[in-house]
Amino acid sequence: MNISTMRAGLPVAMLFAAVFLAATAQAATLQGGSFTIRSGEQAKFPIASAGAPSDMHAQCTLSDVAGSASLIFDGENYIAMSDLAVGETVTLTRGETREYRLSGVVDAPAGGAYIAFNFTGAAAAMCFPGMACDGAEDAAASVTVSCKPVAN
Repeated sequence: MNISTMRAGLPVAMLFAAVFLAATAQAATLQGGSFTIRSGEQAKFPIASAGAPSDMHAQCTLSDVAGSASLIFDGENYIAMSDLAVGETVTLTRGETREYRLSGVVDAPAGGAYIAFNFTGAAAAMCFPGMACDGAEDAAASVTVSCKPVAN
């Protein structure tokens, strides 16, 4: 086989390899649901993985906020590839709704992967000595967290 034939065949071989890898890529699946949580509680969504590093795509909505609320995004065996990194704080105000489209990699060969939102209470008011702080928003009694799996 001469070199020009090998060069011509290389792109075709790379295309077949890419198609094979895409066909064998496995997806992790989020167990969707909806939770209304109070301060100190957690909305936890388990992720079923394929036993190897897998892509996971989900959409989460934070809603029904009747005051000020802070939530911390959490995850185990989940590597974020989109907005909302593990440990990031989300602050919501009265009546606000936020939607997040999550993409990440799940690496949990023995299971145990999840994402979660922890309701940590009201956002701290920025109030300095001598300031009137009576305009600070009251803490929300609860927040609704809904997540569902979505296609890439």
